Amino acid sequence: MKTKIILVTALLVVMQILFSIETRAQDYVVLNTFDVNIRTGPSTDHFIVCTAGKGEIFKLVNKENNWLEIEMYSGDNRFVHRDLVYFLEEFIPGHRMTLPESDEQSKKIFSDLKWAQTVAKKEAEEIIPVNVDKERNENFRKVLQDKNIHAIFEIHGFQSALYPELMALAKKNNW
Repeated sequence: MKTKIILVTALLVVMQILFSIETRAQDYVVLNTFDVNIRTGPSTDHFIVCTAGKGEIFKLVNKENNWLEIEMYSGDNRFVHRDLVYFLEEFIPGHRMTLPESDEQSKKIFSDLKWAQTVAKKEAEEIIPVNVDKERNENFRKVLQDKNIHAIFEIHGFQSALYPELMALAKKNNW
C-alpha cells in the first residue's frame, strides 16, 4: 500500500512538472520569416496593424485555429498566422530576451515609446476626431499606437515581448 502511494505521488509530481513545462513553453512565439503581417483579427480580411521581421518575439495569448493571438502594446491583442511562427522552446539560443544592460538605454527606449503614443493620439484625432466617433477614435489610436511602438522597437533592436518588463522598470524608476 505504501509503495502504491509513493508511485501515485511520484506520477502526479512528474505530470505536474511536464504540465508546467508545456505551459511555459507555449508562452512566446518567434516569427520565422520576414514581413509578417500582424492583424487586428484572425483572418486575412482583418486590417494589418504592422509588419514584423524574422526573429521577433511576441507573448502568446491564445490559439484560434490557424491564428495565434499575441500581446501588443496598446492592450489590444493582435493576430499572426501559425505558419509564420515557431514556439520559443523549439529554438532558444540566440534570442535576446533581456532588457538593455544600461538603464539609460532603457530610459531612451521608454522616452521614444511615450513619443510614439503621443503621435498615435494626435494622428487618430486628425483622422477620426473624438467628438465625431469616440469608439472608432479609440480603436484607431490603439492600432496606430501598436504600429508606432513596434517601429520604435525595431529601431532599437528591442524584443516586443519585453514591453511589460520595460514598463515595470519605468514605473519602478519613476520615469
